[in-house]
Amino acid sequence: MMFNVKLFAILAEQIGQTEVQLSLTAPITAAAVKAALQEQFPQTAAVLADCLVAINQTFVSEERFAPDEVTEIALIPPVSGG
Repeated sequence: MMFNVKLFAILAEQIGQTEVQLSLTAPITAAAVKAALQEQFPQTAAVLADCLVAINQTFVSEERFAPDEVTEIALIPPVSGG
């Protein structure tokens, strides 16, 4: 199933887009989202290691989600401010 994945900060800069489409199969986990993105965009490997994944606006670890429950996926890299 195809999902739109929102990207932020350095991750969006590396890819040059704020949203990409990824093909994911159930069960969807944070690891599966990261692996699919890294497969399409290998240059993101270092940043993905430290990213958090939010599904339906909730940060997730390795919990499983059925595709019909997923309405939004976002990858959040570490950020700092001053």
